[in-house]
Amino acid sequence: MENNRILVVEDEHIVALDIKMHLENYGYSVPAIYATGEEVLVNFELIDPLLVIMDIKLQGRLDGLETAREIKRRYRVPVVLLTAHADEATVERAKESQPFGYIIKPFEERELRTAIVVALSRHEMEQEIRRREQLFSTTLNSIGDGVVVTDTGNTVQFMNPVAARMVEMKPEDCVGCAMDEILSLECDDDQADDDGGVAYLVSGSGTRTAVDANSSPLHDETNRIRGTVWVYRDISERLASQQALRESQEQLRHAQKMEAVGRLSGGIAHDFNNLLTVILGYTRILSEELQTEKVPDPDTLINDVEGIQKAARRSVSLTRQLLAFSRRQVLKPTRVNLNDAVRDLEKMLRRLITEQVRLHLNLKAEPSDVYVDPGQMEQVLMNLVVNARDAMNGGGRIHIRTYNVELGEPATTVAGRAEAGHWICLEVEDSGCGMDQDTREKIFDPFFTTKEAGVGTGLGLSTVYGIVRQTNGHIDLDSTPGHGTTFRIMLPPYDGAAEVKHAETEAVEDHSGSERVLLVEDDDAIRSMLARILREHGYTVMETQSGGEALLIAEDENTRFDLLVTDQVMPHITGLRLSERIRGFRPEVGVLLLSGYPEEFPERNKLPEGAVFLPKPFEPEDLLRSVRQVLES
Repeated sequence: MENNRILVVEDEHIVALDIKMHLENYGYSVPAIYATGEEVLVNFELIDPLLVIMDIKLQGRLDGLETAREIKRRYRVPVVLLTAHADEATVERAKESQPFGYIIKPFEERELRTAIVVALSRHEMEQEIRRREQLFSTTLNSIGDGVVVTDTGNTVQFMNPVAARMVEMKPEDCVGCAMDEILSLECDDDQADDDGGVAYLVSGSGTRTAVDANSSPLHDETNRIRGTVWVYRDISERLASQQALRESQEQLRHAQKMEAVGRLSGGIAHDFNNLLTVILGYTRILSEELQTEKVPDPDTLINDVEGIQKAARRSVSLTRQLLAFSRRQVLKPTRVNLNDAVRDLEKMLRRLITEQVRLHLNLKAEPSDVYVDPGQMEQVLMNLVVNARDAMNGGGRIHIRTYNVELGEPATTVAGRAEAGHWICLEVEDSGCGMDQDTREKIFDPFFTTKEAGVGTGLGLSTVYGIVRQTNGHIDLDSTPGHGTTFRIMLPPYDGAAEVKHAETEAVEDHSGSERVLLVEDDDAIRSMLARILREHGYTVMETQSGGEALLIAEDENTRFDLLVTDQVMPHITGLRLSERIRGFRPEVGVLLLSGYPEEFPERNKLPEGAVFLPKPFEPEDLLRSVRQVLES
């Protein structure tokens, strides 16, 4: 049954009975009338009233105001106060007890009824507000995010337990404190997740918690900002998971890299061992023949030497393939019309394929100018055509196409992310056997091959990949077993930038000279060979194995030389730095830089004026030609 009980507390019995009569006429029940506050508090729980009507002046030790405060504290039941005195002191005391109504005697019936209705309505609203506050508080205290509410002065009005733990305080101790005294936010751009820098909530003791931080303004019913709600989500576990994922991915990449390196080193060892066997065999035969009285005839000697040279040149070719794969080959880019380059190679390509394979050209790129090394691009095209030929044992067709493509947004290729913009494409399509997914994933690995033993080195496509990437291009492929393969190369168009001018001169019949050369090379065998070649062609050579000795020679005013020939990579000082030091006091001296490390190839705009760079290995003619070029420049 709905509670309609109203308790009357009035020490004047006639007045109390009058109030009871009115209340019963309104439909309420009056189970008791008390004259003292003590009686009310003793029997309150037994009666469990809906509302209390109480005079301020009562018999006993407690007056109505004190009793009302205690009822509010214990039971949260609304109280309507009665008084015949409305002096200022009484009113102020009444405010402290926060009554739900206030009636001054004598009163009319409608005043009593109005006061009761207003008091019960207000009590119901306060209970609803309290329930919502409880729901709000329970929700905020149970969620996993830290929540802080501040007023417009940035003073903390509420803090849930999660936020309190982050700042190492109790929630009740935080209320009333200035926000910046309790915590601060710091951003660490060096330790970034996928969304950028990581924000850290820092407590007063310096404890840092990685968080996602968000804030929203707090509005009142008039839409005025009354404060701010701050939400902090602890992302420490997420960052740890991301770090663990990165580490596992790095371990996987390392394992894959080591697998590729294993195949690479095994292939290199196999090919170079074959070549070195040839060289060692011929040199041993020559050595034994020269140490006996049986000197071979000139033709035999020439054949032996040519065998050594052929093996050495094959070693050079293998080295250059490896450099192209690792993108450390020294390229000589220039402006090339891709359509013309393909047409010029057509006859050679037709000789590479069998009569059962049909070759079709469809060269539609316009413009088709690219900035590439012509020789390297020829190698790319020939490798792709040979690969296509070998995929069609019973004959078929090869289509070579050029065309333009405009990427509206970046695209993912085998070689990485191709930026949006204009690209010139070279495409080689065959009607061969195609590849499965496992083969497609390994096709650019060094020394990986699907061909039988002894057919191919497995460097063709890895060389193509290296050249394309070194040319700032991309490569991709489409292939399905039984439906052929298409290799697609995307090259950036020639943009009119100044071409790098490689120091080369027309070959001359005689590379001899009489100038003085300072030769700096830390490898004894190479230095001895270079000095011999230069001396046999008329040059006066001063040899040294270190940059320090070269500086001492150059600083001697009595020593004259016209050309510095120096290795680029040496202990303590590079050849480039050595040349700069020497030309600081001998500006007239020419410079020829040598190196077997392509990554040490200095940028041409940093070379001394008139200097030339000659990468190892090189033929004696290359050395002599470069020497004359520097001296005559």
